[in-house]
Amino acid sequence: MREVNPSTSRPQTTLKEVIDYLILFLKNPAEQIRHLPRWSWSSLFMLQVTIAITSGIISGLLVLNFYRMLFGLILMPIVSTAACLLLTNFFYYYFQFFENRTVSFRRLLTFVILSSIPFFLFQILAEYVRFISLIGFGFTSLLAIIGLKESFQVEKKRAIILISILFSLALATWIFNQMTVPS
Repeated sequence: MREVNPSTSRPQTTLKEVIDYLILFLKNPAEQIRHLPRWSWSSLFMLQVTIAITSGIISGLLVLNFYRMLFGLILMPIVSTAACLLLTNFFYYYFQFFENRTVSFRRLLTFVILSSIPFFLFQILAEYVRFISLIGFGFTSLLAIIGLKESFQVEKKRAIILISILFSLALATWIFNQMTVPS
């Protein structure tokens, strides 16, 4: 019987390890997404929450909107963490059913969090340029294709199709939101 989640126990990740990797990642994300770090669960969740809070608060500060800052502080980390977990589950079951193999959930979560960094960076300016979050999601999609191909050995064509479907869903959601939210 095969193990559902292979054991990947690891000592606690230090803040220095995370910062050092993030500096390298920001310098060359396409190269770093090929070599996923093995961080602890707590480090992954702290990174996700920190990125979401930082993006949300800076976005609120740029438009000088207290409620937007409050949203960035409270709701943004909850919503984005739920979205990351949902996407990680999607990839986990994709590998189970379509690639016929088991991939570590923690490794997939690391991949999803790191791939989403460009989206959060571009999201900061979304109040000024409406479509900029799509550009951020485009960069996130490119990183995801590279990560799936290099870190998880998914065939390039399959990775492109999979991420194109996800991008199309995000695009449709964005268009729907633009039509329903008053200018």
